[in-house]
Amino acid sequence: MKNLEGKKEWFHAFFVDYLILFLTWSGMFQRSFNCDTLFHLMRPETDIIGRCEGGRYLSALMDYILYQFGRTTADHTGLTVFAAVFLLAVSVWLVQWSFRGEISCGTLYGKAAYYTITALMFCNVLFSESLMFGECALMFGLAYLFASVGIWLFTKGNYIAAFFLFLCSAMEYQVGVVYAAMILSVWIFLHNHYRITLRTVIQELVCGCITFGAGVLDMMSISVLVETGVLEKAEKGAGIGDIAGKIGICAENFVSLLTDCRGLLPKVWMPLFLLLFACGMVLRKFLKEKNGMAALYFLLLSAALTMMIYVLPMAQISCMAYPRLVWVFYVMQSMLLLVALRCTGERGKAVMCYVCCGYLAVQVMFCHIIVTNHMTSNTLDKTYVAMFCRQVEKYEAQTGIRVEKLAVANDTDCPRGYLNVSYKTDQINERALGIVTNTLVNAVSGRKFEKVPMDGEVFRTYFEGKNWDWFDAEEQIVILGDTAYWVIFVTVQPSG
Repeated sequence: MKNLEGKKEWFHAFFVDYLILFLTWSGMFQRSFNCDTLFHLMRPETDIIGRCEGGRYLSALMDYILYQFGRTTADHTGLTVFAAVFLLAVSVWLVQWSFRGEISCGTLYGKAAYYTITALMFCNVLFSESLMFGECALMFGLAYLFASVGIWLFTKGNYIAAFFLFLCSAMEYQVGVVYAAMILSVWIFLHNHYRITLRTVIQELVCGCITFGAGVLDMMSISVLVETGVLEKAEKGAGIGDIAGKIGICAENFVSLLTDCRGLLPKVWMPLFLLLFACGMVLRKFLKEKNGMAALYFLLLSAALTMMIYVLPMAQISCMAYPRLVWVFYVMQSMLLLVALRCTGERGKAVMCYVCCGYLAVQVMFCHIIVTNHMTSNTLDKTYVAMFCRQVEKYEAQTGIRVEKLAVANDTDCPRGYLNVSYKTDQINERALGIVTNTLVNAVSGRKFEKVPMDGEVFRTYFEGKNWDWFDAEEQIVILGDTAYWVIFVTVQPSG
């Protein structure tokens, strides 16, 4: 009977985890795209090679198998995101299972805070970029699932099996090993009752070796395959580069995350206040107990978690702190809040419940706003392609000449997002028009326009010196013979 009750409890936990994730990301359960999705849809064989060049061998294998059956993960991104959300819910559930011996939730307030804190890992505005790569959603889901299984195995002392799972995670997406290292560092802190002992040091070293070691091994394999001629090149160069410049980029990015998460939240320093709240709750307990060693260990842990956020950007020659890389900022927040939950009594758990539930509600609300804007951007992209196609069909009907080629150039000022699309940064809510216009036209229209360069004489005659603020088919599209010449206008002016 006790075993049955335990199974019911963990089933209910998974149901709550999935429900929170479902409510956060259900807006993505429809067909959508970004620039990379369109490329994968039109040229999956090239993207498969790109996966291998990035060390994502398991993802490449999955894409290759689908390709043999004439399918791709971009065929219906809503389904792939739905499946990814399920895998993420399993990942959250496994993390909760791994911590079940370290954190006592107690009352309903404690349980609510616990579910909210762990859900925050994947229910946050930065993670939205990962799901906008619809063709990669399964890759991300599997990467974090493998890492979560590895975390659970580590907590059971099965380090060899954990290393294998971390390696699988890295071969899906390397951020998975960073995610695992952050969670395990906090588990070790709690498991050893905040004490720095020889056992603690050994566990931390083993954790670092089998998590980051798996990532390093995956990256080294790319170099081996390039040297042996199996791969033509590595997708991204790894190296030391300008250390001072990289530190500056990461520091600037971190301040942006603390302020408003790169413009994805209101500019009221909400993430900073939550971190101060979590750290304050923990340090208050340790200082009250005059436990200086625990306070020092916690500060070192917090510093280590912060540095882990930027392990991958720092490892690249060109330091790029994309949201899909630094979303583990919220894993850091989640883990520090778990420590605070462990360190508080029943009254403190009630306070944490209200604070964490409110913070998660804000994240979920802005996730919905971001997704809504993403769909608006997609709609605008498809609308302008439809208007271009009508212009082409009109020309073909009048002349009897079929347009086979498309030359594209951008207006004088052509930003990566529409003005009436808000909450955009990096590849979150970027527009495809003006970035991958040829691919977008072919994907939306179903036709195969050959990509040709813009003719200099045509550009000087019809387009030079122009800077439009709206779409004007008569001026921005010129068709001569079998070739359409299209200059993409700057953006859409906001109404009112």
